[in-house]
Amino acid sequence: MNIAPVVHKAKLNSFDEKLNDLNYWLSKPVIQRLEAVTFLISQTVDLNTVRMDKTHVVRRKLKS
Repeated sequence: MNIAPVVHKAKLNSFDEKLNDLNYWLSKPVIQRLEAVTFLISQTVDLNTVRMDKTHVVRRKLKS
């Protein structure tokens, strides 16, 4: 089995991966997206206290 590298060349100033990331996750089934979110949340949960470490959460006021 050979692993081939994938190369994508683009100018650093104009390259934005947000649209590519969005299209990737929208192409996945809902259950797989939920598993990914659950995995990310599980990385922030402290096993000793079973509460989420909220220091990673950014709170912003909504514009009214």
